[in-house]
Amino acid sequence: MSSPPNLERVLVVEDELSMRTILADCLERRGYRVLTSADGADGLTRALHEKPDLVLLDLMLPKLDGFAVCRELRRLGFRGRILILTARGRVEDRVQGLDAGADDYLPKPFSRDELLARVRALLRRNDAASQTPPRILLGDVTVDLAARRALRGDEELPLSAREFAMLALLIERAGQVVTREDFLDRVWGVTAFPTTRTVDKHIVSLRQKIEIDPAQPRWIHTVHGTGYRLELPPARAEAESAQATPDPIRMLQDLHANGEGLHPQQAKSSLREVREDRKRWRTK
Repeated sequence: MSSPPNLERVLVVEDELSMRTILADCLERRGYRVLTSADGADGLTRALHEKPDLVLLDLMLPKLDGFAVCRELRRLGFRGRILILTARGRVEDRVQGLDAGADDYLPKPFSRDELLARVRALLRRNDAASQTPPRILLGDVTVDLAARRALRGDEELPLSAREFAMLALLIERAGQVVTREDFLDRVWGVTAFPTTRTVDKHIVSLRQKIEIDPAQPRWIHTVHGTGYRLELPPARAEAESAQATPDPIRMLQDLHANGEGLHPQQAKSSLREVREDRKRWRTK
């Protein structure tokens, strides 16, 4: 039974025709719009041009293997989710895939229900990420989420793929607590088996690169017994508030300078009244 159509588009990059057909049919029955590709080079081109919400990526591909496709997509600023599907289930392969920029890793064989559950979970992350501005300022550090890099001035900070993924998750949930388990699920994936101590070590490294004083962090705060929280600077809200509240003296001066609105004598009288009102408010 088919589901109502979705707006999400999924690109399946798989060289084996039978598997590609099964995956496409399974996704289309759930209402997803499906694109397909049979080799790594074409998959890379289609992902960059079509900009799907999710890429299902095999590793053992002709022309360009899945690791190379993944790395190149992230290097070129692809913001969609990447789920690696492969028979290569060794821990080393999973680590390499996640470090290359994949969001999740599902070893073959897998069940249809688990595949669809992971697709839904990854697309939910897209919904949350779409609310996040593509660039964030943390003091003198610019975090470019589209290009997946962070810069202090013109110098790029040497963030690993996992460190950047952790920072992106903190930005996505700015002001909220991100638990250690959240990091393990989102950054390492459910098929990896690190400990919560691994999360702490990566946060220490991330602070050393982002914070001016890692011992007294301004941005990445520890929530004891739970996880970490990112506090974004309030500068944007303050700037918008200041912009939304015009200065009456400046407005009158501009009108007078442009010869608009008030006669010069009226403008001078109005300016005096505004200044006197300000003095009275300040003495209250």
